[in-house]
Amino acid sequence: MQLDTITFEDFQVRTYSAGDGAPLLLLHGVGPGTSITANFSSVIDELARHYRVVGMDLVGFGGSARKSNDPLFDFELWVRQARFLAGELKACSPGEPLRIWGQSMGGALALRLAADDTDISHVVATGTGGGHHRVNPPLEKFWTFPQSLAQLRDAMQSSMLDPASITDAMVQTRWDTLQQGDIGPYFGRMMAGDKQALLDSVRIPDEVLRRIAARVLLIHGRDDKPCPYTDNALPLLDRIPRCDAVLLGQCGHTPAREQPAKTLELVFAHLARP
Repeated sequence: MQLDTITFEDFQVRTYSAGDGAPLLLLHGVGPGTSITANFSSVIDELARHYRVVGMDLVGFGGSARKSNDPLFDFELWVRQARFLAGELKACSPGEPLRIWGQSMGGALALRLAADDTDISHVVATGTGGGHHRVNPPLEKFWTFPQSLAQLRDAMQSSMLDPASITDAMVQTRWDTLQQGDIGPYFGRMMAGDKQALLDSVRIPDEVLRRIAARVLLIHGRDDKPCPYTDNALPLLDRIPRCDAVLLGQCGHTPAREQPAKTLELVFAHLARP
């Protein structure tokens, strides 16, 4: 995978790219130590066999710059950032429709982009937010800065069905990320205060959802605790015109990591639809 740095507004942001072919934009979610690789490392290699895969760490995460002023949790900034990279990809592949895969809040970003951009032909949203969602204890835990490896492990386990699937290496990688520079304290400040207000800022209005012309596939773990399908996938399914939804049994918040083979099978079939 190739790593680069590009300028978006006043920020230096980290980009990731791999493979050749039609462009596929990846958008990550929000959590301690989150980045493109944290959300998609289990599927990037296989995706890159079929598509030119491009992702970008959102401002405040991974290898991208931080904001110096509030709000640090800035959904509208992330929408602009995702729109910026989508524009760059379209400029490099004129006439080629753009496909997007977003995880968690990244799914909400993908849907916002698709509502305003008819060049986006397909959207995959896994464990997506953006629906009628109240903060619950697992999400509260995941959106709180961990003070120790044990707290981070507990937060990560709250998002996945099988605790054994959270390996020591996964926890250590995220912990190491949080120890770099100001990443950890920054995340703590980002998630301080009223978490319901932060979550409400991600909710997509019904009239925006109804504008989406792209084909949309919602893949949601039936056992997703921080982001339940009843509060997100089902309301979104009711409002997006060309939308399918698949519930995966024995799966929590991260289908790409918990059930990568089944998730990829669904994703490839969806992205190939005319």
